[in-house]
Amino acid sequence: MLSWLAVCCSGLLHINAAYKGPRWQFYLFKPLTIALMMLIAVMGGEANVYTYFILAGLLFSLFGDVFLMLPKDRFIPGLVSFLIAHILYSVAFWQQFDGSMVWWLPSLIGAASVIIFLLLLPNLGALLIPVGIYIAVIGQMAWGAGEFWLNAHSQTAAYAFGGALLFMVSDTVLAFERFKGPFRASVLLVMSTYFCAQGLLTLSVMP
Repeated sequence: MLSWLAVCCSGLLHINAAYKGPRWQFYLFKPLTIALMMLIAVMGGEANVYTYFILAGLLFSLFGDVFLMLPKDRFIPGLVSFLIAHILYSVAFWQQFDGSMVWWLPSLIGAASVIIFLLLLPNLGALLIPVGIYIAVIGQMAWGAGEFWLNAHSQTAAYAFGGALLFMVSDTVLAFERFKGPFRASVLLVMSTYFCAQGLLTLSVMP
């Protein structure tokens, strides 16, 4: 309980610093929040392949966080880091799946992904292909988590699916903020859903 309280405090301090400063808190508490989740997973998670892939995904997410918050724009390295994280999460989910697939889940997620891409399309410019690939990868990550949940109906799978969906929400808001224009609530929306998503994925490794 105390460890999760530390995660919540760290995340809230980062969001608060994004609006009010100081800047050192902004730079410190974003990666620290993910690092604390990794520590929780290492200390309390089950020692299996699923946990290792989730931990690796958290690590590359931490790298992505650092790239995206640097004063000099490091959007492409950040995008690649999170792309790798989503691939690692996808492997974790799909290797848990053992059953028949449903048709409606990829249809819904695919339709949502296409709509998001089309809305962003006029503003993507040279980033059209990288962003398109990223949207496709995170969409299939959410699909894998959904198939895992529909097949297993376990608490682990529920946490995984919830985390994947929140990740999609967070990245969608971030994309609109970057390519359509900033708005005041964007940091609150992006970071709250992002930290909750990573928290649920961390909880999914717990026995």
